[in-house]
This record gives sequence, C-alpha cells and structure tokens, in this order.
Amino acid sequence: MAAEKIQLGRKGVPGHTVRRGRSRGEEGLTLVEVVVASALLVLSLAAFIVSFVQSSRSSAIAENRMEAIHTARQKMETLVNYSYNATELGAGTHNFTNGYYTVSNNVAAGVKDIVVVTRWVNPVGRVTSTVSLAGSVSEELHK
Repeated sequence: MAAEKIQLGRKGVPGHTVRRGRSRGEEGLTLVEVVVASALLVLSLAAFIVSFVQSSRSSAIAENRMEAIHTARQKMETLVNYSYNATELGAGTHNFTNGYYTVSNNVAAGVKDIVVVTRWVNPVGRVTSTVSLAGSVSEELHK
C-alpha cells in the first residue's frame, strides 16, 4: 500500500493548507487588488470631473461679468462724448439694453454725475447681478 501524503496546515489539522504569497507559476492580480485599484481610479476620475465642472462655471461667470463691464464702459464713453446740455444727459434715469444710467445735476459745481449700471446673469443659480461704473461730465469741458 502506498503512503498517503498529508499536508498539515495551521495547528497541525490535516487537509488545511495555508498558502502565503504566490507560487512560481502564478501571475496576475487578486480580486482585492483589482477592487482597490478600481476604487482609486473612480475617485481620481470623480475629482477630475468635479474640478472640470467648477472650472467651467468660473469661466462662464468671468466671461459674463467681463461682457457687462465692457458694455458699461462703452455706454459711459458714449455719454461723456455728448455735450453738457444734450438730452441724453438730462437728469433722471435712462434705460438701455441690459441696463440703465442715472444722471444727477450738481448745478453749483457745473457737473453732472453719471452712474451706468449693467445687468448680467450668473449661470450658477441663474442669479441676476449688476456692474456699475461712475463718472462725471463738466460744463466747462463739454460745451
């Protein structure tokens, strides 16, 4: 009768073999390694996507605000080129596309103060924001 080969595992119990590490012929990854690597990849991609979305929002906000500032500057340049007594520089509030301007007279000083306000929509939350620009027109310089 041939001798049986019994492998002893932990605490000398027959039939329970404890294997540590990999044998020479085994290659590849264990399930735990694959799951951990996949989790790290998903977290990295999620962080990248969040960063990209925030960057896009910030860019859109900056673009809209710069457009509003440009509009206000154009309107102010147009207004300061009018003569002092032009109807466009009459006291009160005057509307234009995406905004308004207010002219107030300081008769004693011979100056008209102008405040131009433009509106722009913040794409985050669709909130309307404003940009204002102030300037003055002198009676002496704009006859």
